[in-house]
Order: sequence, then structure tokens, then C-alpha cells
Amino acid sequence: MPIAKEAGSIILSYLDRNKNTEHKGDINLVTAADKESEKYIVENLQRLFPDDTIIAEEGHEKQGSSEYLWIIDPLDGTTSFAHNFPFFAVSIAMYNKENIPLLGVVYNPFFNEYFEASKGGGAFLNQKVISVTKTEKASNSLIGTGFPYDRREKMKFILDRLSRVLFVVHDVRRTGSAALDICYVAAGRLDAYYEEGLNPWDTAAAYCILLEAGGIASKFNNDQFDIYYPEIIASNKLIHNEIKEIVS
Repeated sequence: MPIAKEAGSIILSYLDRNKNTEHKGDINLVTAADKESEKYIVENLQRLFPDDTIIAEEGHEKQGSSEYLWIIDPLDGTTSFAHNFPFFAVSIAMYNKENIPLLGVVYNPFFNEYFEASKGGGAFLNQKVISVTKTEKASNSLIGTGFPYDRREKMKFILDRLSRVLFVVHDVRRTGSAALDICYVAAGRLDAYYEEGLNPWDTAAAYCILLEAGGIASKFNNDQFDIYYPEIIASNKLIHNEIKEIVS
């Protein structure tokens, strides 16, 4: 999707200049790059698909008449971007009215890594097929995670969970982008990933990519994953139950 790549170019243009960073909360940031990227994506999707519904993180929302919904995160990993830490991405997904993922694109412009998938069409990174790992034990796994914006109020609980995970798994990584972390599970760079405090634009596109790469996702209690529910465990399927028991 050229739209995602053009939005990525907009983001990169702000790396070495004033990002006009603002606070949406004590920890939650927004920059000029978020806003300009979202404006570009929304305008182009509206031009190409005028009857579709659109929701985006920074406030653009349009109710359409068709059965299709576009879910947009113009810059996932804003905190990383604000600090020039190169793990951030554009995330664009299309779902139908039954909440089934039809298309997902996640693009990290810094590394020029373009993850994409469509329902039934497989998952790809820069046009090469990707798939989840075959790791069978949590003790051999590399796990991704993230921390919610209200972590100061939940610090003890978050650290207790992290300590349980660290005690069992091989190691843990954190990029600051849920979309990238889920794509890394899809691409076999991580064996699993968990996080709470998420929004649909954080996970919608990457969830499509994960499924097409042979992965699975659930809530912490093992119920079916729902992009509108704020927690996820994503994995290669083989260690899912083990990770779920540790996390929950």
C-alpha cells in the first residue's frame, strides 16, 4: 500500500527537526508527525474508498455506508519516535462489519520494513513470506512486552507479572510499538508477546499479519482476542497455553 510508505516518509522527515511534541497524558505523547501522517492517510483513504468507515488514533473518524472499516495508527511507537529510538511504524488495517480482519499493513520507515497480509493470502515482509517460530517450550522463548500508559497506578502488578515471565522464559524485549512486536511474532523474531492497555489501532493490522503467518492471539484469560479489548497474548500457538498461564 503506497499510502503507508508515503506516511512513513512524512514521519522520517521529522526525525531531525522539531517534532512539536505534546502530552495527551502524563506519559502518552503526540507529535506533529503523528498528525501529519494521519491527515495524509485519512485523506487518501477517503478519496479511494469514499463509502468506508474510518477510525484513527488522533481523532479522525468518519462513518461510512459500506461494510468496510479502516483502522489507522499513523505512528505507533510515538514515544520511541520522540526519542529517535528507531522502533515505530505506520499501521493500517481493513476489517468488515463482522470484525474479521481483511487486510493489514505495518511499515517501519526507519528500517524500510514493510509487513503486509490479506485474508487467505499469507503474510509477507518486504514481499518475502514470513511465519511464526516452532519453539515448543516457554523456557526457550524470546518474549516481547509493553507497558500501559497508566503503569504508575499498576506498577506492582505489572512488575509482578514481568518477574513471573522473566523467571520462566529465555529473555524479554520491548520496542515500544505493539504493532511491530506482533509483527515480530509473525516474522519469527519473537516467540510470543503480551501487553495490556491497548487500543484497536495498536493491534488491528498486526493481528491480521499474525494470523496469516500461522500465529494465534487471545485475551489473558484465553478468550478469543478482540481488537476492542485492551489486552493481548500473541504467539506461535505452540507455547500459547504456557505463556497464558504465566501472564494470567
